[in-house]
Amino acid sequence: MTDATRMLRSVGRPPAAAPQPAPLITEGWTKWLSGFAWAITALAGLLLSAYLIKRGLQSASDDSWYPMERALAFLHGSHSGSVYQVLFFSEHIKFQYPLTALLPLDLLNWAGITHSPQLNTINAIVLIVIGIMFAVFSAKILGPIHVLGFRLPVMPLAFLAALLYFPDHLAFALGQIQVVLDLLFLLTCLALLYERRLLAGCLIGASALVKPQFVLLGLLALRRRNWKFAVGFAAVGLVCLVLSMLLYGWRNEFDYLPVLTFLSHHGEWEHMNQSVNGLMARFLYHGPSLDLDPNGPIRQSKLPPYIPAVYYATVVSSLVMMVIPFVMSNKPNDVLSRLLQFCTAAILFTMASPIAWTHHYGILLPAYVVAFKAIWDRAGTRQAAATPAAWLSLVGLAISFLLTGLALGPMVGRTIPALNLLQSHVFFGACILVAVLLVEHRFRVRALSRTGSGLIPKIVR
Repeated sequence: MTDATRMLRSVGRPPAAAPQPAPLITEGWTKWLSGFAWAITALAGLLLSAYLIKRGLQSASDDSWYPMERALAFLHGSHSGSVYQVLFFSEHIKFQYPLTALLPLDLLNWAGITHSPQLNTINAIVLIVIGIMFAVFSAKILGPIHVLGFRLPVMPLAFLAALLYFPDHLAFALGQIQVVLDLLFLLTCLALLYERRLLAGCLIGASALVKPQFVLLGLLALRRRNWKFAVGFAAVGLVCLVLSMLLYGWRNEFDYLPVLTFLSHHGEWEHMNQSVNGLMARFLYHGPSLDLDPNGPIRQSKLPPYIPAVYYATVVSSLVMMVIPFVMSNKPNDVLSRLLQFCTAAILFTMASPIAWTHHYGILLPAYVVAFKAIWDRAGTRQAAATPAAWLSLVGLAISFLLTGLALGPMVGRTIPALNLLQSHVFFGACILVAVLLVEHRFRVRALSRTGSGLIPKIVR
């Protein structure tokens, strides 16, 4: 065969494939390393859980328990007068809860659980349950995540994140009922993920017994004609309110209104008040805002005086934050979009309060997963312009998580007014998270008009 014949026969044949280099890490090794990472993080979670139980058994922290126990002793005793007038206004005990918040503690007292170590041990168990539920929630929302061939241990990492997240861990360390509220909020997000709206309404209704600003979530459900959620919310709220009136007296219930009025006019300048009110009060009233300040410890200090600039800044900012969820579009109506809207509303209603303690921001944790899923979906769309904006949102989300998840500001020692902004790092982190949630919600609203674009993937449950 001549050279010319060989050349003619080779026309149209595909070129020979170049030899592929052998992979640096085989598939078997990636599976083994993924399993090893899963086992290590799971073991770390178990050890941390054991530590929390031990710490709860030894803890006498009573940030919630002390004022609540004093209120129960007053109500069940032979005292006369209003519980709020005596404890809050006369004795300056910061009992700032509605009386419905006393129902679960009253039940525990009836069962013989009356001491702080017992209650803090229950809190430790609740925090561990939060870790488990957050792991389940994260796995359901995100699905398997692979990086360079490795499968990330999403569930144990989420478990560890929940136990170490600054607001959650702080609530446990202080002896706060907020730990239970964080669990109720997380369970609400899970209920919405599985489209159990009646159950979600019942859970938020139970939270509103302690956190009055969550009543706005019930009103928002009515605004959006989410009838099952509204019915569950109202059923739990009304039953517990009637029970509270029967146990503690209807006059005491209405005496809570002057407390709310007083708090809205004065607020708190303490470093843990992560709100517009706290930020402005620390700027304009230079009282001791840190624990163990030699100029006046917080535990013995009173509330700041009425400052018109602080009050009006609080009112304006609170109105803006409360209005935003009511004017947000309720479309698209897929599960992830509803979670985006719900988390945005809950965070804004929390931030709108004149007093929003650091540990109140434990509800942010599921919102980070929801936001990350929305950003990830956006980055994977066929729309080229969506990818740079998605990565920008991802950077904002990471910065927000660092600001809220770590204790960055000073908490003890002499107050330094120049560090006021650093003391408000959780508030600023929450602001960034809300901005990311609003941007991603807006993108999904616009994507709804693009038929067949695949821009709104469904969550596989």
